Amino acid sequence: MIKARKRKEILRKIIIYSGLILFALFVLVPFAIMLISSLKHKEETIGSFTWWPKLGMTLKGYVNAFEKVASSTSILEGFVNTMWIIIPPTVLGLLVSTLAAYAFAKMRFRGKNVMFGLLIATMMVPGIVTLVPSYIIWDYLGITMTAPYVPLMIPGMFGAAACVFFMRQAIFSIPDSVIEASRLDGMGPFGCFVKIVLPLVKPALLSQGILGFVAGYNDYFGPLIYLKSDYQTLQIAVSVFSDRYSGDWPSILAANVVAIIPTVMIYVFVQKYFIEGITAGGEKG
Repeated sequence: MIKARKRKEILRKIIIYSGLILFALFVLVPFAIMLISSLKHKEETIGSFTWWPKLGMTLKGYVNAFEKVASSTSILEGFVNTMWIIIPPTVLGLLVSTLAAYAFAKMRFRGKNVMFGLLIATMMVPGIVTLVPSYIIWDYLGITMTAPYVPLMIPGMFGAAACVFFMRQAIFSIPDSVIEASRLDGMGPFGCFVKIVLPLVKPALLSQGILGFVAGYNDYFGPLIYLKSDYQTLQIAVSVFSDRYSGDWPSILAANVVAIIPTVMIYVFVQKYFIEGITAGGEKG
């Protein structure tokens, strides 16, 4: 009986690990193909794929990726523009969302549940629906001609409903006794938020910050609508670069490898906190 249970347990583990290995290969193999092909000569990428460059490795694709072509934005300039556009709304939006989440989770006021329900209802509205009205408003104000990057920054600074919902769940896990003890010590609501709540929900903050950063970093449609050639973000710069180097697959793939390096590095360094934050967001107090 015991041996039969052990066999079942071993078989279950084999099935689970085999599934995980297959899923990992499904995710990682395309990246491996992209990296290997970016190091090949242009002539070798025309035929069938080989796992090792027969003509030797070359960094010409990466040299081309960092060069400025004509009047278009280079990959490096696009990266700088992207950081300048997405970091302020990511940081301020996360702070505003966490403040709102703290109010919904630990404070009492009239109409709280109704307001929270309306906030969550906005998550059901696709962003594409508000694109044209938003553009008309910004254009009427003259912002699209004078400061086209503003429409991509200002809305995000007011937070996001999904972030409020997630952070509310994380703040719910903080015992009410901790909040009450800080208030008895003479600490006000904002002081409690800064000194008690923020340190306790740091993993959730990091995970939401990463998700917000990646969403802004990968945004293509918004910058395409609003930005001019002088303010092109990284994704637009990669798209323009791919058009100019059409057929030169090592250069195109090298540009894409360069584009994904920042997000991969962020995940590698904060992977532990990211997983803890996702778990904390799923807890309910």
